[in-house]
Amino acid sequence: MSSLVFLTGATGFVGSHVAESLMRAGYRVRCAVRATSDTRWIEGREVETVTIDLASRSMLEAALEGVEHVVHAAGLTRARYDADYFFVNAEITEIIASAAARASVRRFVLVSSLAARGPDGGRGPASPYGASKLEAERRLATVVESAEGMQTRVLRPGGVYGPRDTDLLPLFRLAASGFVPVPGVVGRLQPVYAADVAAAVLRALGNESEVAGPLALGGPEVHSWEEIAAALGAAVGREVRPVRVPASLFLAAGTVAELTAKLLGRAPDLDRRRAIDLTRLDWTCELDPVERALGWRPAVTLQEGLTEAAAWYREMGWLRR
Repeated sequence: MSSLVFLTGATGFVGSHVAESLMRAGYRVRCAVRATSDTRWIEGREVETVTIDLASRSMLEAALEGVEHVVHAAGLTRARYDADYFFVNAEITEIIASAAARASVRRFVLVSSLAARGPDGGRGPASPYGASKLEAERRLATVVESAEGMQTRVLRPGGVYGPRDTDLLPLFRLAASGFVPVPGVVGRLQPVYAADVAAAVLRALGNESEVAGPLALGGPEVHSWEEIAAALGAAVGREVRPVRVPASLFLAAGTVAELTAKLLGRAPDLDRRRAIDLTRLDWTCELDPVERALGWRPAVTLQEGLTEAAAWYREMGWLRR
């Protein structure tokens, strides 16, 4: 019988791609969902779903029965308060990891974020979100120190994009109108396609050797903001003009959007964290470590990925033809 994987975050953007890859690879998949989850991305799929509060140790004990591997892809990327990041991203990770250790899970894969490392240059996390993801990694390591036999792999994807992503959808729509605002910094980025991240998760599950430390995931190429704007234009079928916006305006917009969202009682689409991340100079990574450890390299170029994403947005009616 094929291995049973307990997957968190399956109803989200990255997690739904992971669920598909696991199924195609022959794993049995048990997806953790909340009572309020939008399950459209896994509806009709051959997966088992379990409605669960991931903070509940007793519910986790039942959900992990018979599970061989855990892939923890759930996380909070938008929050009204910094404390919310640390509760969902760090504390919940510790709770799940502890339950997995008690259930004698063989392998635990944490989908973290390059934000845990921070921008290039060894500065460390640049935002509460990044700090919470780093704390999640630390807590997982602490659990494993006292666990017997549970291997862990920590993956740190950079900016993930692709079908089902709503964060970059506004940029596609702006590109369709003929312009794309870009931060007024000389920045380099290395976005990674969602299907490539899912492929890395499969590699992490199937690899039997010991893996030391978090592994950064990025796309096959490093790009400037201008190159990304041009690729967006090609994806939507028109020439675009990148409009440079001073970093101070990005930060101001993030602050205003965050305050407005708090007044309205919801999480902001743009906040100070995203504004800070976008205005840092470089977000790139070396791919040799993950290739040596897992035999993984990204397969999808930025232009290929953006073109596929644009086609999917049009099919869904999210982007005008």
